[in-house]
Amino acid sequence: MSDTQKKFSLEHLKSFHPISTMFENRMATIIFSVVIAVILWFVISITIYPTTPVTINHVPLVVDLTGTAAAADGYSMISCDVEEVSVKIEGNRSQVGTLSQENLVAYAVIPNITTAGTKNLSITVKSTDGTEFTVKSISPSSVNVKVDKIKTVTLDVKADLTNVESAKGSIINEDAVVVTPATVDVTGPAQLVSQIKNASVAVEASAEIGATAKLVSEKLTFCDANGTTILIDENSNLQYDLTQYTVDIPIQYTKEMDITYQLRGVPSTFNEKFLRDRLTLSASKITLAAPDQSLTHTEEFTLDTIPLTNITLDFSKNYTLEAPEGYENLSSINTVNLALDSEGLAQKDFVVSEINIINAPSSHVYTVVTEQLIVTIVGNAESIEELDPKLISVTVDLLSVQQGDDDSASFSCVPAISIDQYDDVWASGDYKVIVKATKAASAKGIVHESSGDDE
Repeated sequence: MSDTQKKFSLEHLKSFHPISTMFENRMATIIFSVVIAVILWFVISITIYPTTPVTINHVPLVVDLTGTAAAADGYSMISCDVEEVSVKIEGNRSQVGTLSQENLVAYAVIPNITTAGTKNLSITVKSTDGTEFTVKSISPSSVNVKVDKIKTVTLDVKADLTNVESAKGSIINEDAVVVTPATVDVTGPAQLVSQIKNASVAVEASAEIGATAKLVSEKLTFCDANGTTILIDENSNLQYDLTQYTVDIPIQYTKEMDITYQLRGVPSTFNEKFLRDRLTLSASKITLAAPDQSLTHTEEFTLDTIPLTNITLDFSKNYTLEAPEGYENLSSINTVNLALDSEGLAQKDFVVSEINIINAPSSHVYTVVTEQLIVTIVGNAESIEELDPKLISVTVDLLSVQQGDDDSASFSCVPAISIDQYDDVWASGDYKVIVKATKAASAKGIVHESSGDDE
């Protein structure tokens, strides 16, 4: 073969060989060299360094009590302070080099838990696809886990009326406030739920309430036995129905009035003011509440009606302040004492022999059997010193006597006793006068006698 032919054949081969063509381009030569270097580095690395360390971040942490003794005893995880970890692992270069946080999971190591509280648990890491490796470090290496038993309680819901005011002359009847729904079921960690003793719903009014009102609120608050508010946040793991509460607030109308009393059996000539000035009440005012405005025109609260004859020189009596049905006593006192100031007064017994009958029916003849009465007189000491027993009038009024058809009968009467010439003394004590009734021979004959005849 001639030289010309050889040259032609060589050039012809070069024009059809891709590698030879590539080396004619400088950039292609550089790229080819880099690829070859990487391949050589990879082959050498696998041969000389078969394992390698890898750090993977954001590995999710799992805390699972399922199947543990803690779960069997009723404990649950309430909270933990770690959600993910960073892990440094070492293993076969060809296997661990492709791992990411999606191929790994971190677990809390659950010991034998027998009490509630916060536990510090160690953390381990495993692969989700069976890849084997050695854990060199985990950050953080432990987790604080709060465990507790779950408890449910049912609480009565009260109304918190701190921000509600009633109009002038009225008050809120807190004992009659009604909350709907009346109860709430609260579920959560036993340590927290056991502290909760009260549930209240806070309501607000845009203005003073002057009549019974119906307000709504969703502001539920929990308190301990001392009334201290228990702060509930999203980390408390407390569960209860979030609902709207309706609060019915009844209004009572109030009025302060004078405490007074009535005297009964007071002779027309007696100076009642003289006695009242010496009778002292331990409390002079009372405040009553009513569901309506019925107290508007009431000025006095009457304790009792006291017979004049019940008031002795040492008179002192306690009275219960009983509000009428439908009303409420808002005063701080439930009893009041009425007592006689005996300074300047005296008490003395007098024998009275003259006893008179008035308003006797015409069908019978009435005779006073009682010969005399020993009457106790109380009053101004000077007047009693001067008093003549003849001035003491004892009268039996038969106006209301209903006499039967018996020819003769005796019965007792309560006499009226007065001292007309003295207006500052009165008779004290209980007295009875025996009167005999004899059927009259004629309806026209009426005999008034004072006699000791027993027949």
